[in-house]
Amino acid sequence: MMPRLSSFTILLAHALSVGACAPSTQFYWGSYEDSLFSRQQHAGAGGEADSATALLATINDAQDAHMKIAPGIHADYGYLLFKQGRADEAIGELQKEAALYPESNPLMQTMVSRIRGRKEQEKEKKLTP
Repeated sequence: MMPRLSSFTILLAHALSVGACAPSTQFYWGSYEDSLFSRQQHAGAGGEADSATALLATINDAQDAHMKIAPGIHADYGYLLFKQGRADEAIGELQKEAALYPESNPLMQTMVSRIRGRKEQEKEKKLTP
């Protein structure tokens, strides 16, 4: 039986596939490929946490080297933060992706809107006895 994909996952996959089309010589990719491989090999929260750590290291390395981070990395990192329950940080990463790559803005805004909607739903559930 095939697992059901959420629209959020589909949107993220689209963002990543668009980012993967860019030539690798223009951007800093760091350990992005390794983080994706690790996530596939170690499915679940542990693999996602390891992947998030690798992506953060890639982002920091790019900043230290004064290189432009590759498209999709902030979006992927934001998605992993969201899955860890760190919605505000996730929104920040998605907004960074949109700022760096304006063509991704509509998708990033959709993702941010969905995260905010889920935050509101969770807040309402907590308030409802």
